[in-house]
Amino acid sequence: MKALVYCYGNRGDVQPYLALAYALNLAGHKAVLAAPRLYAPLAAEYGVEFAPLDDGAVRIRSRADIRRLQVNSDRPSAESDRQRASIRKEMVPLYSAVLEDMWRAAAGGADLVVHSHAFREAVPQIAERLGVPHVLGALYPNFVVSRDYPSFGQLSSVFSDRTDHSRTDVRSFLGPEVIEALASWRAHTLGLPPRDGSLDFRYRADGTPAPVLHCFSPHILKPGSDWPDSVHTAGFWHLPPAPGWQPPERLLRFLEDGDRPVFFGFGSAVGTEPEHTARLVLDAIAQTGYRAVVVAGWGALDIGHAPENVLALDEVPYPWLLPQTRAAVNSGSLGAHNAALTAGVPQVVCPFEVNQLMWGDHLHRLGVAPPPLKQRELTADALAAAVRTAAEDPVMAATATGLGRLLGKEDGAASAVTFLEGVL
Repeated sequence: MKALVYCYGNRGDVQPYLALAYALNLAGHKAVLAAPRLYAPLAAEYGVEFAPLDDGAVRIRSRADIRRLQVNSDRPSAESDRQRASIRKEMVPLYSAVLEDMWRAAAGGADLVVHSHAFREAVPQIAERLGVPHVLGALYPNFVVSRDYPSFGQLSSVFSDRTDHSRTDVRSFLGPEVIEALASWRAHTLGLPPRDGSLDFRYRADGTPAPVLHCFSPHILKPGSDWPDSVHTAGFWHLPPAPGWQPPERLLRFLEDGDRPVFFGFGSAVGTEPEHTARLVLDAIAQTGYRAVVVAGWGALDIGHAPENVLALDEVPYPWLLPQTRAAVNSGSLGAHNAALTAGVPQVVCPFEVNQLMWGDHLHRLGVAPPPLKQRELTADALAAAVRTAAEDPVMAATATGLGRLLGKEDGAASAVTFLEGVL
């Protein structure tokens, strides 16, 4: 089986799909990952064939105005809606560039197309042109209509309206400029005639439901009681350390030299003032007196000269590091919080945008984290108090350990591969 795997966004949006592509290759299939160009070196580390997509729409997310919208995405207003509309118009040329690259990625053909929620209205049209099935690999439950998950926190972003992703009228939140770009691309690049429902990713061209593959554990989010058989909840797709990866000597020495540290890492989600966030993190660590490993990530959480009880790293595989920590402070990003869940360690979630707040609330309800602390309201005192709770609460530790045992028995990527094999 040759699978073409499409995804788009920051590293947390891409990494699960790289893990899936890698698992497909390990199972004897051939996977091609189509993702923003800047992730080509990452795919190469795993020997996964890579098809580059224009990455302008990813790089623009670091702009101050867009970061402000993200950090305030749980406080909608008429002004923020106007700003989103303006950004959508600005994004159209970038969107169109990605569409062209997506079709170029399909030049070698495929037996199956898997896609993330990004560009979800476009990928099924590529599958239609190729005459092959398409499967939505969903990171959230919102994409399947269900009484159990009507909105799950009202997922939103600076690029979409505040809406349940399973809404019937997908045109209502694309915007007229994007709809026009998609129609032009369908006609002139794909050479397909107009078709009612061509934008609805939930259905194949013949009108039958498209399969949905969920990238989260049924122990964390129970499958909807009214989900059809075409929906499979596989478990999270963890990306293991790259073949040949070895931990730095200074990390090994740090882990051996004292008590288990607390992990701090926000990935790309460090708000609009990463320098302030870095100072705040150091202050909170000093208040607790704990040892800590701080991972800068894409958001450049640069703490500068670290005290003796703090080790600063650019990056490290979370599935390797987190089982050796006592708690994990993260933004609620998918990779970090799922790695912490599987490691069986309590968490402190400091969300940058509303999707992460949704996960932070859910982890608190599960009993593995104190209430989330929004980054825009974060103080060193509040962070230190939450870290103490996560590191010292015996009930929270026991709950996290129990969940970790359950998740440790899962292999979400392997389960996903088995499901995809059954689609053909």
